[in-house]
Amino acid sequence: MAKQKRCWMVGVAVVAAVLIAGVGAAADKAPPAKSKAKSAPVLKPGDPTAHGLREADLDALRNILQKAVDDKTVPGVALLLAHKSEIIFKEAFGDLKVDQPVKLASDSKPISATVVMVVVDQGKMRLDDPLTKFVPEFKGTKVEKATVRQLLCHGAGIGDEFSGGWPRANTLAEFAAAVATQGSLQTPGKYRYSTVGIDLACRCAEKAAGRPFEELLHERLCDPLDMKHTRFEWGGDARAVPKEARDRGEGRYVSGGGGLSATLDDMAVFYQMHLNGGSYGDKQILSRKSATEMHRIQSAVSRGASYGLGFVLFAEPTRSGVSWIIRHGGAAGTFCWADPNRQLVGIFFSQAGMPKAGATLKAVQKKLYEIVPAQR
Repeated sequence: MAKQKRCWMVGVAVVAAVLIAGVGAAADKAPPAKSKAKSAPVLKPGDPTAHGLREADLDALRNILQKAVDDKTVPGVALLLAHKSEIIFKEAFGDLKVDQPVKLASDSKPISATVVMVVVDQGKMRLDDPLTKFVPEFKGTKVEKATVRQLLCHGAGIGDEFSGGWPRANTLAEFAAAVATQGSLQTPGKYRYSTVGIDLACRCAEKAAGRPFEELLHERLCDPLDMKHTRFEWGGDARAVPKEARDRGEGRYVSGGGGLSATLDDMAVFYQMHLNGGSYGDKQILSRKSATEMHRIQSAVSRGASYGLGFVLFAEPTRSGVSWIIRHGGAAGTFCWADPNRQLVGIFFSQAGMPKAGATLKAVQKKLYEIVPAQR
């Protein structure tokens, strides 16, 4: 194929040379070069004062975070803030460091959902494909009509409870099959928060792409975005995956719904990419259509919040309508968000558990929204 293409190109060049020679001086002017597409914003260090922040504002944030450590509310806490793609705050207190990877727990969900959407963008899978297309073991169960879309927005009717405890599976395929026989299954259609549902969406992507999900994560997301410290903390033993399973494109069991760890910088780049609509610099990770679909209401939750595909959505009224803040939290005490109305990315890390870290996060956000007002 490459040889044919080269021959065709040589032929075109010969024809072009004959035509140019025939028209003489009229062909001296080359056509204007096409302008390159504008690159999407990338994160870089910024001067907080250029963004309207005073030293007193920064000190107020520091005091909130230091007080949480001093009061032993959390043993450590870290915060990164980026405004209009410039990092205006990045500090850590207590036993956390600014470059330290932490367990994300459910903050893994938006990352894994994004990789699933990359496979959708490739045309290898559709959001409304049935789960049974990729995991036939669910045929004849209560959830056989569940779709990939419903897996990503917690509407598939699949819970996180198992008869006999969490399945011991070495591959993602084995885990998916175990859910079909041991999982908590209900009729799809109602919101039911589920880590297992995201794990199953990852298996669907793995099957559709013919590649281990862990490889897809690094090849299609982490490597292009230079997210060097994002990885699965736990899972099956890759060395124990049978050869026949590897030949089918299966990988070890990893939990896309709760098994990742990452750093402040990695998560900030990820959320900036989503704030940009799927691109980062000259890297197009997601189509704008897929990014928009992830940020659109798919399931109603409660108290002004909804769920998109992998993201919690929070509505904020604006002059032009409603702006949706995309966000997610993790049980270990992490919380990440992107606010398109303020052009703000926030990454909050603790490892004390969200019940303990919640009050500190709330105080940070309250102060932050005072000093970075919404564009109404």
